[in-house]
Amino acid sequence: MKLFLDTDVILDCVLARPGFVEDATEILNLCEVSGLEGITSTLVLANCHYVFSRQETARKSREVIARLRALLGVCPVGDRELGEALVSKFKDLEDGIQYFTALNNGADVIVTRNIRDYKSSTLPVMRPREFLLSQTKK
Repeated sequence: MKLFLDTDVILDCVLARPGFVEDATEILNLCEVSGLEGITSTLVLANCHYVFSRQETARKSREVIARLRALLGVCPVGDRELGEALVSKFKDLEDGIQYFTALNNGADVIVTRNIRDYKSSTLPVMRPREFLLSQTKK
């Protein structure tokens, strides 16, 4: 199974956000040790770097991004995804770009805490806890 990890899930793990860090960390751990394939986009990692570098040194932020890059498949965002997002029903352009990046790279599910902005998705969109519970039922 290929899961697309949105920015908030990665930030929850790396920034140890209370109430969210456990599920996000468990998902990243599953990507590392199980058959789950975690993917994200260059845009997600750029957004994460921006947020990390506000709280840590630029060097430490780059180290975190390098570790994430080694753990997750990184999908490029190109003109195709931008064009699709621009003409889509997604209200938030960034969410549309993430959606089309996930779709065009074969994701089976999008994992995010921001599910309300993915109403136009044809892919399943799940919160981290919901995704983890779906895996325990198998």
